[in-house]
Amino acid sequence: MDDRQKLALSALARMVRQYLEERPDGLVDNHAMSAGEQAIEALAAFGYMEISEFGGRFGRWSEAGRALLRWDDLPASAAETFPMPPISP
Repeated sequence: MDDRQKLALSALARMVRQYLEERPDGLVDNHAMSAGEQAIEALAAFGYMEISEFGGRFGRWSEAGRALLRWDDLPASAAETFPMPPISP
């Protein structure tokens, strides 16, 4: 994964956290917005979220996704390791 992809995934994850509701049960609700649904699907394709058993309207952060939200892309923390997605089976 190159630096541009890392930056894009980090930005997408932060936008999901900022604009979509994470309910007390841990489900992230896209409020039936197609952009929110596509963001969850894109992050799920990389292993940073999981599509809920309740369908495409909800997602859930994976461990890698929670690590991605903590990852800081600023130069001062360049030594910090980017949280790579889990390897697909």
